[in-house]
Amino acid sequence: MPNMKESTRTALLVAVRTLVAAACVTLVVTARTTVGWGNLLVMLAALAGLLALLASYNRRFR
Repeated sequence: MPNMKESTRTALLVAVRTLVAAACVTLVVTARTTVGWGNLLVMLAALAGLLALLASYNRRFR
């Protein structure tokens, strides 16, 4: 989106990252209540999502 203001782009990025983090945490919490390989895989995928989100956030500050 070349015509978007930088502040709007930053606010949109923060909102998307917040939603993704909330979704990942929700997945971990809901999958935790049942024992099984499927739920373990869901929790691992959600944790991988959180790590990817953290890595993308930290890339700016290298």
